[in-house]
Amino acid sequence: MVRYFGVLLLLRLLLLDAVRAAAKNPSIDSDISTVQFVNLSSPHVTADDNIGLISNTIDSKVEEYYYLERPQDSKEKEESVILRTASKVAHVSEDHGATWKEVVNSNDILAIYPHPHITNAVYLITNTTEILVSTDFGKTFKLLKTPTAPALYSQFPILSFHKDHPDWLIWHGQADCSNPPGCPTQTHYSHNNGNSWTPLMSDVEQCMFVVGLQKPTDENLIFCGREVKISGPRTFVQLVSSTDYFKDAKNENVHFQDIIAFALQNDFLIVATLVDGVDLRMDVSVDGATFDHAHWPPSFKVEREQAYTILDTSTKAIVLHVTVSGQHGAEYGTILKSNSNGTSYVTSIENANRNEYGFVDFEKMQGIEGISIVNIVSNPKEAVGGDRKNLRSKITFDDGASWQFLAPPSVDSTGKATGCTTAGEDCSLNLHGYTERHDVRDTYSSASAVGLMVGVGNVGSSLTNFGDGNTYLTNDGGATWTELAKGTYLWEYGDQGSIIVLVENPAPTNTLRYTFDEGQTWQTLTFFDEYVDVYDISTVPSDTSRKFLIHAKQADAPGKTLLIQVDFTGARDVQCVLNERDKTHEDFELWEPSRPGTTTKCLFGHEIQYHRKIPDHLCYIGDKIPQPHTEVRNCSCTRLDYECDENYYLAADGSCILVSGYQPPDHLEWCRTFPSLIEYSEPTGYRKIPLSTCIGGEAWDKSTMHPCPGHEKEFGKLRRGIRGFVLFLLILLPFCMAGVVAYVLYNHYYGQYGQIRLGETDFDTHIGLGTDNGLLKYPIMAVSAVVAFVSALPVIATQLFTSWRGRAPRPSRLYRGRNGTDAFHLSRTNTTGRYQYAPVIVDDARAVRDDDTVFGSSDEDSDDDFAHVVPQEAYDIDHRTPSSPQLSAAPSSPPIESGTPPSPTDILPVSPSQSPSNPTK
Repeated sequence: MVRYFGVLLLLRLLLLDAVRAAAKNPSIDSDISTVQFVNLSSPHVTADDNIGLISNTIDSKVEEYYYLERPQDSKEKEESVILRTASKVAHVSEDHGATWKEVVNSNDILAIYPHPHITNAVYLITNTTEILVSTDFGKTFKLLKTPTAPALYSQFPILSFHKDHPDWLIWHGQADCSNPPGCPTQTHYSHNNGNSWTPLMSDVEQCMFVVGLQKPTDENLIFCGREVKISGPRTFVQLVSSTDYFKDAKNENVHFQDIIAFALQNDFLIVATLVDGVDLRMDVSVDGATFDHAHWPPSFKVEREQAYTILDTSTKAIVLHVTVSGQHGAEYGTILKSNSNGTSYVTSIENANRNEYGFVDFEKMQGIEGISIVNIVSNPKEAVGGDRKNLRSKITFDDGASWQFLAPPSVDSTGKATGCTTAGEDCSLNLHGYTERHDVRDTYSSASAVGLMVGVGNVGSSLTNFGDGNTYLTNDGGATWTELAKGTYLWEYGDQGSIIVLVENPAPTNTLRYTFDEGQTWQTLTFFDEYVDVYDISTVPSDTSRKFLIHAKQADAPGKTLLIQVDFTGARDVQCVLNERDKTHEDFELWEPSRPGTTTKCLFGHEIQYHRKIPDHLCYIGDKIPQPHTEVRNCSCTRLDYECDENYYLAADGSCILVSGYQPPDHLEWCRTFPSLIEYSEPTGYRKIPLSTCIGGEAWDKSTMHPCPGHEKEFGKLRRGIRGFVLFLLILLPFCMAGVVAYVLYNHYYGQYGQIRLGETDFDTHIGLGTDNGLLKYPIMAVSAVVAFVSALPVIATQLFTSWRGRAPRPSRLYRGRNGTDAFHLSRTNTTGRYQYAPVIVDDARAVRDDDTVFGSSDEDSDDDFAHVVPQEAYDIDHRTPSSPQLSAAPSSPPIESGTPPSPTDILPVSPSQSPSNPTK
């Protein structure tokens, strides 16, 4: 095998959250001319305990499928599903898989591109200059002409989409391609959903609309990677941008001369560049105009940066995995977390596990902020020396500031003690993660099933083989776990978590288990009359439906796909009541997530409440419930709202310690990064977690303040101390108050009834009635002094706070508010092409076992004649085995296994968008 140095930049979108946002966007309206359909054979319908069962057989292997989920306010409640088979035929169901019809077309369907920003539009890519477009959830299709044939031999998406204008498209094609795969890519754009096209640029790798960054950009802003030859045989790729569609060269901006690839991820535009053609570097932009280098912690040392995997950007920071060891079988790295502009990083956790294709065992909990699970390699040195990697699972409740082992259940599903009661170095719960899944859309959690996670793993000192695992559940956001069942199961959520379905896998089965009460009780359903191999179970991306699709294979029908709809709508006929005014007659409770080991309900500086169905109430939820219900309050800041600053590490006692040999970070850099900033602080070793909204309390990041250059006057006004008239009042006010008190006391004792003085006697003086006697005089003075001091306290405190505030940073200026993954692989090749790092597309939606393939991967059942057009040896990959994921090394419309969404078109991969509006799990 050819030795190579991989360079990876994996961009994963958190798919299910984006689905709901996409549903709010306007739909595309266009004239539709009907394309014929052919109905398939009649489905087999059965019923069991008011649960409907409908089975269909597709006469080919299903390569990919998508749900076209309707908005909640849609009059039509049935969901559409579209799939493509290995025979290059598309099928559509308008009733969640109960019936299917074939899209009649004379051309081969090579890929499906659901629109990533709306759910009603889908595009079928053919092997000609025609595409089929539907804007009504697959009910009808329109045949449109494209300017060129699709760029089948490119490693980037064929279609790119605009986030704010659904009918704005960019087409990547290849004309007169007589020498594949080295054909140049030509791009065209459309402002009318493909009804007409205008040339954009030739000799490019990819182009995309860039909108939605932290700072507003022109809606016409387009970035392209343009291929240029500078000298010799090497071809460079420039990163260029334009707001006039590259019509005038004067308006064109060249940002980098030699890039590997670029990608748009939420608030950030991220670029992987080559320095002197050798060294890898990452640059980030938040405005689409200026770029800054990504700065790793000085304590983080790696001989050569081999690979990046971008894990998350949803929390206003970039969570990034940098490979430390790329050795086959011993891959691992360090997870870093950035500041709010994506340029300055601190270490979150070391030895995080990844596989040979760059996928990382890291997953965020959907629906709740800041909770993530990661698998680490507990024996990194031994693994590099040839031993098998030992994996341990850890969880964070503070967005990666600290990590802890997963709490093990004290008893198993049979009531037997597990022998592990406290998570620690000796034992804990360990879960199989992202790199081992049949379909990576089978995430632990769902955004609509708040607080629930399901996974397969074991209790012990390390993770065992998948087949030896059991299935576990948490209903409190990962704080505690219970064993659901012995053995390994596929899982799926329905009706916003009120239904959980388990199907045994990989063993053949014809039954499923389901629960309506978060696993407190289980029932069994026979879904087929013979044993089948189930490899997936799916529902709509929002997990709000009560219908599921089982994907299976029959032993006596090789090459075919069995699809079984399981319908729970008849199992519950009473809808749950959500009544904010009368909580005694509703079916929901308010649940507040909390950090284990603390008594407070504060997470990231605020208390937040979610609606959850009371488990033992026998009703269905139905329409989607807005989550979260409410934010109760902002909390006072504590140590938990801070993480270690740059050049500091988290010590065993929880404190942040300066790395030996390094200096504290130069916070003057804040002034350069944020020109409008008036002041900056001296470093304390701590910085506020960007997600935190805490106010007051403990100020771990507070220190002496200094003015930013050029803002000395503003700083002086902002930080003026106790002076002038205020100081005069501070001095005068206590005496005035003392005088008032003395006057009142004197009149109370001497003037209440008048006073007749006929001359003082010794007796009067003796008993203390004389005006000069201390028995009365001194108490009056003491009381007056106390009153004077107390009355002065508010003014003194206010002025002292203002003065102190002038010496402390104001984190709200830098960390305001609170607030998955598209993938492409960049690996060093042995060719003499334009650069030594070559992009290799990895299917974001699956890292796989057994029956899964990704774009262009080897598959005995696939007859795609364009598979493996990129030299296989360039990626150092063997033929797929049942236990190892298979990498895509192929063209833009490769096949993918059942249930696999193609990677996103608006990022980098070559095939259909792993659309936020169309993924399924």
